[in-house]
Amino acid sequence: LNGGTWKENFCDCSTGVGDQCSRCKNGGTWDGEKCLCPTPYGGESCEEVVNNIDIGESTPETVSAQMELTVTVTSVKFTDELKNHSSQEFREFNKTFTEQMNIVYSGIPEYVGVNITNLRLGSVVVEHDVLLRTKYTPEYKTALDNATEVVKQKITKVTTEQIMTNDNCSALMCFNTTGTQVQNITVTQYDPEEECRQKAKKFGHYFLVEYRDQKPYCISPCESGFKASKNCNHGKCQMSENGARCLCLTTETHWYSGEDCNQGTQKSLVYGLVGAGVVLVLIILVALLMLIFHSKREVKRQKYRLSQWYKWQEENGGPTPGTFQNIGFDICQGIGLPLCTQNDSKCGNRLGAVGSCL
Repeated sequence: LNGGTWKENFCDCSTGVGDQCSRCKNGGTWDGEKCLCPTPYGGESCEEVVNNIDIGESTPETVSAQMELTVTVTSVKFTDELKNHSSQEFREFNKTFTEQMNIVYSGIPEYVGVNITNLRLGSVVVEHDVLLRTKYTPEYKTALDNATEVVKQKITKVTTEQIMTNDNCSALMCFNTTGTQVQNITVTQYDPEEECRQKAKKFGHYFLVEYRDQKPYCISPCESGFKASKNCNHGKCQMSENGARCLCLTTETHWYSGEDCNQGTQKSLVYGLVGAGVVLVLIILVALLMLIFHSKREVKRQKYRLSQWYKWQEENGGPTPGTFQNIGFDICQGIGLPLCTQNDSKCGNRLGAVGSCL
């Protein structure tokens, strides 16, 4: 595929990637010019999850409800012709009944009309549907539920009030007060939330429906301009299997970080602090080098002084460096004191003892 060639046991891909030289990811197909991405993917190679999914095509303009009712008309005699919906009698009855119901339900905005499904004996038992319709809005179910309640109230009221008196009917039609029944109510079901989740597939938990101008939009938190939009500040929102996350930007002047990329670090400040730190380290190193140099010079100076002292000692008849000198003996010899002689003998004895010990 995509210009690849088979070489022994593998595809040599010139433009595509993978074991089949596919350019498109996540099930996308190449049409010769671009990748055709399945929902909910997008991007040049279908590598990204889109921020919104179109559900507008399946969103109905209007929604409807159907009520199955039965009323008994006492002002008309039943004939077999009424069973035939093509007969003149049926058409006339249908016209009169429709006019009567239009009057009954005239105050209901959702009312569309009635449809007779069956006529049977019992005076005339009329099985029919009351049709309701409303514009699709997030509250359409509530609107239709309210309309069905009003229909019940109105038909109950009219069949109670418009009754035969002495076999005469003063209204367009008269009814049996006990023959009114509501069998079933069917409301069109449309759930944009469920459709949104299904189209988002494995990302369905992170997509939701928000309305704008009464129109549903299937969006992820990365779609901007909605209440559920994730604010990444100085970053880009991206969808993943773990939900929406912010990829923080790096500009010429700042680094941005944090869950919402709302923490900015000024590059010049960092560079200044790093520079100051480098200067401080250099100062410390210079100080240490100077201290070491000074210490070495001091040691050298002390050695020089010591060598000069030894030299002076030698020049003035002092002992040779590395030998001992009995300064007290030298002094006693010079002045000839008896005490010194005694001390010398004692010292000699002591030295002898020391010598014997050694």
